[in-house]
Amino acid sequence: MAFRRLPISTCVLEVERKFRSLAVRELTQYGGLPHFKSLQRLPDQIIRDSYYDKSNILSSVGAWIRNRDGEWQAKIRKGGNFTNSRFEELSSIEDIAAYIKRTTGIDAGEAIDFGLQATATFSTRRETWVADDEFHVVLDTMDFGHQVGEIELQKTLVGEDGGVPTEQQKQNEMQIMDDRIVSFMETYSWAFSPGDPKGKLTAYFERFQR
Repeated sequence: MAFRRLPISTCVLEVERKFRSLAVRELTQYGGLPHFKSLQRLPDQIIRDSYYDKSNILSSVGAWIRNRDGEWQAKIRKGGNFTNSRFEELSSIEDIAAYIKRTTGIDAGEAIDFGLQATATFSTRRETWVADDEFHVVLDTMDFGHQVGEIELQKTLVGEDGGVPTEQQKQNEMQIMDDRIVSFMETYSWAFSPGDPKGKLTAYFERFQR
């Protein structure tokens, strides 16, 4: 008798907490106390993003559709607030199109930008470090002069018995991830400037839609 292995359903969860800027001139492993257990700087990136929406329908429900360097992505908020964000990420064209159809009623393909309109386009210089082997420390500087950083954790969540991960599973896992980020930022508070951060889209719209 042959047994067929069922495909395992997964989803990618991302939890992030934003910070205004770095509190040190240069982020290094031994730049403050306590020291990072480890710190690896990744190559800098130049990222070009175009964000899409339709009459603010998507942003009003906490969804961001963007084309990043030619690749479509959807980030769907699963809780938290601006500073403390929890997302499920979609990268499959089919999943993105299905989500847009469910949310807006628009049934359109990638070739015509899913029937959406570009609302913001800008380039970002991204500096990234991996601290303590898993926490991504990201500092973004946009081409219109704004800067904001974030601490990120990502996890691929596997559904039980090959099924789709439940919303409760997602929420439980994201709470654990967020608690770990809070602890990380408190431990290394010397690295991050106090004050309220402002997101890149908020800063963009403030500047260009006056």
